[in-house]
Amino acid sequence: MNDLFKRSIPGLFVFLWATGFVGAKFLLPHAPPFTLLTLRYAISAVLLIVLAVAIREPIRMTRSQLGRAAYISLFLHLGYTGGIFFAISRGVPAGITAVVVSLQPVLVALIAVPMLGERLRASQIVGLALGLTGVVLLLLPKILQGSTSLAFSTVGVIGALVSLVGSVWGTIEQKRFGSDLPVLSGMAVQYIFSGVILAVLAATTEDVHIEWSTQFIAVLLWIVVGLSMGSVALLFYLLRQGSAGSVSSLLYLGTPLAALFGYLAFGEHIPPLGVFGMGLAVVGVWLVLRQTKVTPVVD
Repeated sequence: MNDLFKRSIPGLFVFLWATGFVGAKFLLPHAPPFTLLTLRYAISAVLLIVLAVAIREPIRMTRSQLGRAAYISLFLHLGYTGGIFFAISRGVPAGITAVVVSLQPVLVALIAVPMLGERLRASQIVGLALGLTGVVLLLLPKILQGSTSLAFSTVGVIGALVSLVGSVWGTIEQKRFGSDLPVLSGMAVQYIFSGVILAVLAATTEDVHIEWSTQFIAVLLWIVVGLSMGSVALLFYLLRQGSAGSVSSLLYLGTPLAALFGYLAFGEHIPPLGVFGMGLAVVGVWLVLRQTKVTPVVD
């Protein structure tokens, strides 16, 4: 793999991950969350299998690999993504959801110390704290604007908490048990497993309908290719060569970038406090990643 491309992978991952918030904001008014995710995962699984066959990546997996892929999927795809979509669909402001999920890098870094044997330098601890502070400052104006009454649903808040738990534990378990899974077929198995559960949830809890349009199809395809295939594959690659805590800290950069995309796509205003928060998040991630040792991956 080209060295320049390797160095660009963290930035590419952050860019792709951040576009997911804009995509979700556009798609959710046109389809219920579980229905939308079922469709997204079904298309993703088919494309991943086709791509795996095309490049002759092994399709067959052992029972152990299948079990681990399904287990990780429960947290990363069903819990994390499903929780975010469900929370927003139930009226929880995206800012509140993002603040809850922004605890992920701190929790992953702390849990990775006893479970994965990772070490945190003092500068990394400061970086995690700055990153979290920066995200909160960025989102604080949105939280305080019409959200102080806490009028959104309790089940929506539970969805956001489920998303946080899924993101934290899914990242840890992918680092522990997912290093030997085939990238493409392993992701396909994860999406199939989560997709089946989501299909059942959609059929039993939602009025299954989709408002089709050319824009909806275009955004859905971007979410499938850019998010479900691109960003997740890059996340798994990064977890193979870096620490779980360092990789998770990249998500701090995703929130400011998502806010910038929101400004460009929907005209969402970013106040000076938010711009300052963006700067803190960037400094925080730099402190976490500075002098981080990376183990090369054999391609």
